[in-house]
Amino acid sequence: MPTFSPDSLLAVRYHHARPGLELVTIVDAALPVAQITAEVLAQDSKGLPLMDEFVLRLVDRNVNTGRDVAGMLGVPERMVDQTVAELFRSDNLRWGPPAPQDDARTPGLRLTDKGRTTAQKAAAVVPVRVNQPLVYDQMLGKVAPYDRRTTVPRGLAEEDGLIVLPVARSGPVDESNITAADITALLRENGTTNREVLQVKSISQTKARRVLPVKLLVYADEDRTEIQLGVVVDGELSQAHELELIGHGGAKALGITVEPPPERPLLEPDLEKARVPLQEVTQHRAEQAAFQLGSQAPAPAPPAAPQPQADEIRAIGVFEHAEILDEALTHARRRLLIISPWIKNAIITTTFLSRLETRLARGVKIDIAYGYEDNDTKTDLAAVRKLNNLVARYQDKITFTRLKSTHAKVLVYDDVWVTTSFNWLSFKGDPDRTYRMEEGSLIRNRQVTDAQYARYLELIDEQRR
Repeated sequence: MPTFSPDSLLAVRYHHARPGLELVTIVDAALPVAQITAEVLAQDSKGLPLMDEFVLRLVDRNVNTGRDVAGMLGVPERMVDQTVAELFRSDNLRWGPPAPQDDARTPGLRLTDKGRTTAQKAAAVVPVRVNQPLVYDQMLGKVAPYDRRTTVPRGLAEEDGLIVLPVARSGPVDESNITAADITALLRENGTTNREVLQVKSISQTKARRVLPVKLLVYADEDRTEIQLGVVVDGELSQAHELELIGHGGAKALGITVEPPPERPLLEPDLEKARVPLQEVTQHRAEQAAFQLGSQAPAPAPPAAPQPQADEIRAIGVFEHAEILDEALTHARRRLLIISPWIKNAIITTTFLSRLETRLARGVKIDIAYGYEDNDTKTDLAAVRKLNNLVARYQDKITFTRLKSTHAKVLVYDDVWVTTSFNWLSFKGDPDRTYRMEEGSLIRNRQVTDAQYARYLELIDEQRR
């Protein structure tokens, strides 16, 4: 059974979250946050009800009747009697004569040895000043239970093409934005249940701008005129962020548009006839992904020997393309060919280049070609430079070719050929932010793939600039 990408699993979970709308794509986005440190006055839980503590401490001070304790506390005597009964049951109180060192001369409430220790421990717990690290959600305008380690520099997120979400208010966070109750509630949510924040004394904020990587689910109707966005934070749909985003103008404010799906490249008639349609493939993948979502992690087993996969001719949907590219970059053994009209920095990352270099080191022949028109402004020159630098180190193992013009979107690795409307090297990081339901075809067959591989090498040679 295949292992599905996080986006594919999200698609299975939330594709029906908007009745009447279709989940068109899932986009990487960045939620602005601030890393702050609050100096607070906090007190750890004493593990003892307040009434119990007061009774024990008063008895320790020789207030030895329920009536006197009630009078000191200003509460009904019945309430004190109930507390005293509980303390008797827990062996913290007893009834007896005074100890020789006590001033009392009549029998009354007395502390047991356990009760004396309990009272002393309770008295020793006092409020202390502590520095509490926090993450402040700048879109919602409140502290949030995010892990600081999962935030990234905003500049890096922008370089990777993430859509930066709007904020509730600009400027630094100040004490008025955060209350003691907010921090206490946050501690409870993060599992710290034994501390209560009594007062926020001051806060300090790091100067570096940070963001939390999140996902935007883009839904649209059949006519592509109505667009709705879902915001997935820490793997869950967040209604609060969605409402905030609607208040800022929703998809229109972010420049997100959806267009009808482009025509997919057709196969030769005999291949087209044998092709498993997208609806059937999608249903099968959804069933497998749902099983993966609901199953426990399997017990470790010895790695099995690689098995040759059977021939197949089938459709691939928008959410599977990235998985197939990842499979090619990770597991290609003989050859890898990619043709894409444009190239974006958001794809040609350090990780992408490292995977290419690993394939090259293992003897894989790599060919990459791109180019759409003479003045191609949709390709990032920095991404081209990165690939040229790789070619300079492995000149006899990789080719990187600028074509005169190509509409082809092709991936070939080993015995697999994929032809599609999906832009393999620019599907992220395009400021255009126009999304479509991309569809392609995957053919796993040695003979067919050999023929297509040779054809595309010829095309690259003919179209070379």
